[in-house]
Amino acid sequence: MISPRLILASASPRRAQLLAQLGFECEIYPQDIDESRREGESPASYVLRMSREKAHSGSTQLLSRAGVLVAADTVVSLGDEVLAKPESPQQAEGFLMRLANKTHEVRSAVCVLATDGSSRLTTIGEAVSLTRVTFGDISRDEARRYWLTGEPRGKAGGYAIQGYAAAFIRSIEGSYSGVMGLPLFDTAALLKKAGLDCFPPLETHER
Repeated sequence: MISPRLILASASPRRAQLLAQLGFECEIYPQDIDESRREGESPASYVLRMSREKAHSGSTQLLSRAGVLVAADTVVSLGDEVLAKPESPQQAEGFLMRLANKTHEVRSAVCVLATDGSSRLTTIGEAVSLTRVTFGDISRDEARRYWLTGEPRGKAGGYAIQGYAAAFIRSIEGSYSGVMGLPLFDTAALLKKAGLDCFPPLETHER
């Protein structure tokens, strides 16, 4: 039986909060990997590769004790172009100006590994969530003031759906939590496959 020990191979507080929403406490181990996109790599291939590489980078945490590891990555793309995390107010402003009045895609990939405490790792599974997000009109003044909220920093595409940027979003088609960084439907299914069910057993409440 797999231990309930759960490792999150990410520094993202949002992903930890989303796991907590499912009732899971996790140990957080950020991973520092090369996140460069390969030439000709599609956004879908890129985000899945990043989640795999984060998972395998963090897998050393599973070698001594039984447990399950979750790694994830999120990519915002407009056509084939990936909009990464803005490095300046000007870049963040440019991202929003390009996303205004358009539909873009957000992909979040999840990779789950497990071990029984031996040196053998098992890949439980992978999933990629695709969400289409449509922005309304955004003025340059609004884009500049949005930077002052602090939200664009460290966010793929330069915005956070759960924050002030909700004022820009006309509609979404897909997974809200996936845009936040961890698609809960897919993650819960993979964790259940690994032996971690987010719901309590009935027998504990029927006595």
